[in-house]
Amino acid sequence: MQYGFDLPDDFDMAALRRRIPEIGSRFDALPGLHLKAFLLADRTATAPNRYTPFYLWDDPAGAAGFVTSPDFAAVQAKYGHPVVHGWTPIAHLQGPAAGQVPGFATQHFAQLPDTTDLVQRADDERATAAALAGTPGVHSVFTGLDAQGWQVNRTVLWSGQPPADAEGRVFELLYLSAPGGVRSSGAVAKA
Repeated sequence: MQYGFDLPDDFDMAALRRRIPEIGSRFDALPGLHLKAFLLADRTATAPNRYTPFYLWDDPAGAAGFVTSPDFAAVQAKYGHPVVHGWTPIAHLQGPAAGQVPGFATQHFAQLPDTTDLVQRADDERATAAALAGTPGVHSVFTGLDAQGWQVNRTVLWSGQPPADAEGRVFELLYLSAPGGVRSSGAVAKA
């Protein structure tokens, strides 16, 4: 699940960089949450400033509970009504840096033509995810399919700055909530 906000060129990104670590721990025990990555990217020549939290859920009821909660209502009140995207998982793999707190993420979105063979594409995406999961510095890889919008999302969490040839937009990962694993607060939750 993901929603995001394109922010004006003159938006105070430093304020978000301060605020996110202050509020991140509120999500460390969110029911049904596998992880929440607070992602932020400064504007570039081709893309605006962007704040876009990325969630993986172990329980769909947790996602439903969150989007109908006062916490999500506060997000809407501050930034406006977001479109909430969801993907059917194709792959979710840990990388060699899974025991470290990631500091960056890359996201690549690919529109699929109507003629796409989804069986073959899913196989190809699983192979790509497996290759990425073997890359030094990779914390984890998620690939998902939006079957309604015919789009694939590949999100990679990195322990450090991604390599220059990494596919997709690079985001700072300012806080990681992961109730069942390593998270930004430094604690490891007991299973």
